[in-house]
Amino acid sequence: MNAGKPVNLEQPAPGPDGREDQVMDAPAIQPRREVRLGREVQARIGQQLRALYDDVVKEGVPEHINDLVRRLSEQDDGAA
Repeated sequence: MNAGKPVNLEQPAPGPDGREDQVMDAPAIQPRREVRLGREVQARIGQQLRALYDDVVKEGVPEHINDLVRRLSEQDDGAA
């Protein structure tokens, strides 16, 4: 990096070979197409996610987290 050297943003930067008259083409930005999933695909993804996380849900919330949520809720109720 050229520390201390001012940069002129209106001039093109030198190309890979050092020539300042060389301008690199920027890649074209493609607009994003909206992709919609069909109901059957959404249902299948939901089934697989439920199967994957079912054990985690069955574990429940640890008591120290329940206690923390309770104390935070009490603080919110007292501040209102």
